Amino acid sequence: MKLKVATPAEIKSRGHGMTLRAAIAESPFGDCLIADSPHGICHLSFFDEGGRDSAIAEMRAEWPLAQMLWNDKVAADLIRKVFTRAEGAAPPLELFVRATDFQHRVWRALLCVPSGTLVSYGGLAAAAGHPQATRATGTAVGSNPISFLIPCHRVIRANGDYGQYRWGAARKRAIIAWESAHAT
Repeated sequence: MKLKVATPAEIKSRGHGMTLRAAIAESPFGDCLIADSPHGICHLSFFDEGGRDSAIAEMRAEWPLAQMLWNDKVAADLIRKVFTRAEGAAPPLELFVRATDFQHRVWRALLCVPSGTLVSYGGLAAAAGHPQATRATGTAVGSNPISFLIPCHRVIRANGDYGQYRWGAARKRAIIAWESAHAT
């Protein structure tokens, strides 16, 4: 994955002048909302029945002044690319996020955790260059706007407990099992 962080001017603009292509799509882990910007995928979240409006509101809060184009075909194509990628068979997906420097470091470290493996919050904090910042690392993990692609589901507690997941503990377990089965 290629992770691009919004510039201070892009963050300040709150999406003004930017067009996002977004839609609801079906994934192996339930319905999800995905959005693509001119710079890359900027949102991917899962939701359960009745959670559609909340998912859309959360995405809109990230880029409140962006123009939204709802495009089911784009979403279906992106979801297919996200969940059927063979490592090395396609160019890396580009991701675009609003992030603090600390979040950026944590999310970059997450992208280095191989599919099918898990890391503790402490291990991730160390990999991000802040070994004493375990709690702050957990906060950064929980604020990730691009589920699955920035693999926050791969982070567990030091005692081996899977812990919480923004999109549900059962979904986290399903994603981990799916990745383990598909790991090369």
